[in-house]
Amino acid sequence: MRRAFFSFVDLRSLEIRMSRSLLNAVPGHWRGGCAAVVMAAVLAAFAVGAVPATAPEAVPQRTIQRLLLTNATQAGKRIVAVGDQGYVIYSDDSGEHWLRGVTPRAVLLTAVRFVDDMHGWAVGHDGVILATIDGGAHWSEQRFQPDDEKPLLGIWFKDLNSGIAIGAYGLYLETADGGKTWAERAIIDEDKHLNAITAFGEQELAIAAEAGGLLISTDSGQTWRAAAVPYAGSYFGVLALPDHALLAFGLRGKIFRSEDAGETWQAVPGAGELTLLGGAIVGQRIVLAGSAGSVEVSTDGGRSFAVVNAGIASAFSSAVITDAQHALLFGERGVAKIEVPAAGDAR
Repeated sequence: MRRAFFSFVDLRSLEIRMSRSLLNAVPGHWRGGCAAVVMAAVLAAFAVGAVPATAPEAVPQRTIQRLLLTNATQAGKRIVAVGDQGYVIYSDDSGEHWLRGVTPRAVLLTAVRFVDDMHGWAVGHDGVILATIDGGAHWSEQRFQPDDEKPLLGIWFKDLNSGIAIGAYGLYLETADGGKTWAERAIIDEDKHLNAITAFGEQELAIAAEAGGLLISTDSGQTWRAAAVPYAGSYFGVLALPDHALLAFGLRGKIFRSEDAGETWQAVPGAGELTLLGGAIVGQRIVLAGSAGSVEVSTDGGRSFAVVNAGIASAFSSAVITDAQHALLFGERGVAKIEVPAAGDAR
């Protein structure tokens, strides 16, 4: 039997957001907590409205706080976030006000990336891939394969033509024509979930995966090798640092840093043991966020981290640093703004 895919993790109580089509595959002793979280997501969908908008429209703050948002990025100065029920929201004033983009389907979107101010892609459940050419205001569908039961979890584009999408059970897709067509191939022998992908050089890529999986490519994804990481748990994200350095993070608050393009890894002193799901970097400042409201900040390029009290107990899955003092966190309760402490001020 295919194991269940976990699309959103909150290890505080082992409550896990997951694909509804796979809920019955969960072992019986986990179902109570999972069902409760799934029901909460369903109720939230009715609260915010599952019918896609027909034109970009303002999103009230009360609606923002009821959204499940899974990932966010920047398109120039614009911030774009994606989440449940096909929601794409974007802000041109650092999160003070938000507009809802037009999307074709009400599916859970899990990742979004842009190659410039206007051109971006989003992926999600049911194997969906969406594209935008106007900065996230309108989205068109490039792929939709619900029968495969393989959610997509990460997306990366080198330019307007060459891109990679990754997902559950080792799903790996490539395009050379901007997403008009996608070809699938296997890059690992196992069916590990491929959780996130990032570039850390002209041709260097890294993929964070489950069960100790961390993959490195030095030729823009043509070939991949497994990195020798010191932790066998799952990794949910990897950030590119200056000078081909990398920062990987995941279960139980584990953080590892590589200064040689993924050849060797060292554990980073952290301040917590809660799972880390997403992060952002600007210069030497790094923000990592995860389950049960966990937020950790580094001001020395990822060599050490300290806890920041976000004042919210729900899970965060993504972060965007907006300026030298602030960051936006995205998760179970929409968007939260926090102050990013200067060196030595984290508490």
